[in-house]
Parts: sequence; C-alpha cells; structure tokens
Amino acid sequence: MKKLFLSAFLIAAASSVVAGTLTFYCSTDKKDGIYKVNEKIVFTATLKEDGAVPKDKTIRYRLYHGSKIVKRGQISAKETLKIETSGTAPNWIRLAVWAYDAKGKAVKQKNRYGSVVAYSADCGAMVSPYEITPTTKEPEDFDKFWQDAKKELAAVPVEVREMKEIPDKELRIYDVKISCAGDKPVSGILCIPRNAKSKSAPAVISFHGAGVHSASPDRFHAQLGAITFNVNAHGIENGKPKEFYQNLRKTYYYTTLDEFRKTRYALWNKHDRNKYYMRGMYIRVLRALEYVKTLPEWDGKHLAVTGGSQGGTQTLVAAALDKDVTFARAGVPGWCDLSGVTEGRQSGGGLVYTLKEAESNPSLVKNVSYFDCMFLAKRIKCPIYINTGFVDTVCSPSSVFAAYNLIPATTEKHLQLTPAGGHGTAKHTQGLAALAEYVKKVVKKDKAK
Repeated sequence: MKKLFLSAFLIAAASSVVAGTLTFYCSTDKKDGIYKVNEKIVFTATLKEDGAVPKDKTIRYRLYHGSKIVKRGQISAKETLKIETSGTAPNWIRLAVWAYDAKGKAVKQKNRYGSVVAYSADCGAMVSPYEITPTTKEPEDFDKFWQDAKKELAAVPVEVREMKEIPDKELRIYDVKISCAGDKPVSGILCIPRNAKSKSAPAVISFHGAGVHSASPDRFHAQLGAITFNVNAHGIENGKPKEFYQNLRKTYYYTTLDEFRKTRYALWNKHDRNKYYMRGMYIRVLRALEYVKTLPEWDGKHLAVTGGSQGGTQTLVAAALDKDVTFARAGVPGWCDLSGVTEGRQSGGGLVYTLKEAESNPSLVKNVSYFDCMFLAKRIKCPIYINTGFVDTVCSPSSVFAAYNLIPATTEKHLQLTPAGGHGTAKHTQGLAALAEYVKKVVKKDKAK
C-alpha cells in the first residue's frame, strides 16, 4: 500500500538561504517539483540584498542531471536566472547557485553548522520518480549471503560483556556492550521504564547517522513506556569526552589506513564483500535486535526501529533482515541505489565507487550490491515510514525513491516529500509522529489489560 505525504510547511519547490543581507530565492514552475519524462522543467533563481536587487553581484550556476553537470554559467544578479530543461529518463535534476561579488570572489558566510562556506542555494525536481528502477541486477545469492552472515552471528552467544548503570530518577539507564560476530561488540545506551513489568513493554531501537559519536539515551520513547536502545554505529565506547570522538574521527575512521582502507570507513574493504566495513555494521544491527528481544520486560510482540541518514540505512537493514520488526521509520536513508552512478544517477550516502571504478572493476559493483538498501527494501514487510528532500545532496532523492519503489506493494509504506528540503532540513515529521503514536497505542493497550 503506497501512501504519499507532502510536507505542508515546505510544499513549494523553493529554497531560501540568508547570508548577512543576501537572500537567494530558487523555485521550479511546479509546486510539488515532480515532472514526467520529457516534460519541460523551469528553474528560476533571484538574489536579493536587503530586499533589493544587488547591483554588484553575479549568480553562478550549475545544472545537474543526476550525477552529471549538463550546464553551467553566470549572469548578473540584476537579472532573474531562468533555466529550462527536461529529463529523458527517471532521475533527479538540480539547480545549484552561488553568489559572487564584483571582484569575482565567492561571497562567504557561516552555515548552520558554523562553517564558513560559499553562499549558495539549491532547487530540485524529480522526473518520473516512481519509475526509478535498479541499474544493476540483485546478486543471485543475495539471500544466502545474509543467511550465512546470520549463521556466523548465531555462533556467538548473546552475552552482556559490560553493563554500567547511569544514575537517573525516572528511568533505568545502562551503558552496555553485547557480544557480536566480528571485531567489534554492540555498544549502546539502554533505557527501561522503572515501572516496566515482565513482558509489558514495546521496544524502540534507534541507530546513528554517519560520523563518530557516543550513544545517548532515547528518553522520549522510554518516557512514553517503551524499552529503548540507542545503538552506537561503530561498537565503540560511549560517554567519553568530545575530544575522544574527534580524535577517533581524525586518526582512524576518516583517514587512510592502508591500501584497502582509504579516506573514510564507508569505503573500507569495499573490494571484498566479507570484509567490507558496512557488513560489520549491519551485523551489529541484527545483534542489537537479538539482545533487546532477550530482555524480560519486552512484550515479545512490538519491535520498532528508527534512524536518519546512516541510521535510516540501518533501519532498512533491520526491517528487511529481522522478521520480528513491527514498525520502521527511516529518515533520508543512505546506501540506496549504489549502482545508480553507472546510469548517471547520484547514489545515496556518499559515492562508494565512481563510474570509472565500476567500469574497470565490475566485481566491485557486485560486492557492494549485497549492502544496497534498495535490494534489502524488497524484503520489508512491516509498516514503514520514509522521507526525502529534493535538494538532499548527501542521500539523493533518486536513491531514496529507488529503495521505496522496491518495497512490496503489499507492505504498508509511507513517503513524505519535502521539495525544498536538504539532508538536514527535510524533517520527517510524519514518521516521527507515527512512531510516537505507535508506542502510545501499544502502551495504552497493555495498560488496559
């Protein structure tokens, strides 16, 4: 069952970014930003300074069709930039604009993360997004590959290696480490309502986005009455000073360690499906679920998973590979349509391999396909909520549609679209509200017994 939801607060396919006294306005001629193949798309962009047209600024632009730049140029900011284009195949089309001063230098400002960057804005459109299909075949032994991974995991008993209580008046909170196959344990922060009785509470497992962080308590859902487990993506220590994680990022997870572990962890050992870094992460997802199911307070029926970006990736993994998952919320999920680059689409979650790499090493494409959430999505049977933004350059909307389209029609699925939303601004209001309501209904029903 397919359900579509357009964010009411950002229904127009437009974006506005402020840099001091400058404001960019970008839009498409259709409010929902969705077009058919070969249908004309009209992008417009204007730059204002203190509400007026600036006389000494220029607008530089690039037009992207998927991963390819098809047009670039610049005009005076006195004019309105108007670009007409169309897509010849289902894909994502994006206009990116930058402000330049009279000396030909990019105008810079602090972004929402505090970094000083060139002042820019984006506007996106989708061409026949519900017709996006895989560009490569699913490996014939895809299911066997994950069955073998589960057997490897089953050979390691579910055991608590460490359990440190974190003092709290309202909840029972623990920093835990759980045994797991591979070289890392599962680590995370567990919360249990103080009044939870045996077999009385639903569970919510949450997963981290990309980066190197400590796990933290999911107090919100725990206070609603659920067991919560916030899982550390890397199986590392929790609760350390900020400098600890900054150092790990700089000296380990985001650096080159050897010939097969270059640049960042998401690329490590991608040449070998059994050594690829994400395999270990996916296995830790499965063990986290297994651990929560051993808790005496779990009601044995209701198991929800949630996360955004890389956390959305792990959510799709959990919903696809664990039949006990009963609810999933995957915000702007990554690791979808990884082979899209071979047909000019932008893969999701960062470029795992380039077109040149794919052409020179076809086995690489197959190796990585085992971890493509597009194929995992075919196996999801529980109700699932997903969202995407049309200016998301991290987890591209085309990649999210590629996965969403493969979720079976018999599965209850919901897709929230934010035409003007980027990776951090496409808020998954529908999915988060649905998860909270799911927990409330289960808890209320259990209390009524």
